[in-house]
Amino acid sequence: MTAYRFRLLLCLYIVLSVATLAAAFYSSDLISPAMQAASEAEPPAWDVANLPLSLSIVLPLAIGSLAGLAGMFMFKSWARTFSLVFTVLGLVLLPLMGTSVVSWLDSLLAELCAMIWGAILALAYYSSVSKLFSAAPLSGADHS
Repeated sequence: MTAYRFRLLLCLYIVLSVATLAAAFYSSDLISPAMQAASEAEPPAWDVANLPLSLSIVLPLAIGSLAGLAGMFMFKSWARTFSLVFTVLGLVLLPLMGTSVVSWLDSLLAELCAMIWGAILALAYYSSVSKLFSAAPLSGADHS
């Protein structure tokens, strides 16, 4: 794995993440009316019922995740651990979000994002790219 390919994988993850967010807004027609009605009949989860609390948890998590992603792109020594910690924090919070109904497109894109992010984390620790995270900073002319 080269630094270039690792960064391409990060870019693919970003593109798919944006596509996943966009699909959530535009793919509601792909969910049957019966499933939409069943979803609306469910009591609201705590994250919807208490928006200030939800934002106070989700915003720092999102900012930390974005910082880890940016650090991974620049091969910062702290970025792998930072990204792994924020990934685990996100996974811990996931069951607390309650039930949801998503379309096949939302599910497909979310699964692709999860698989690619897992590959990125694994490559950051267990491939030739891992050396770049522990190496001394490169001078301006040496960046590839």
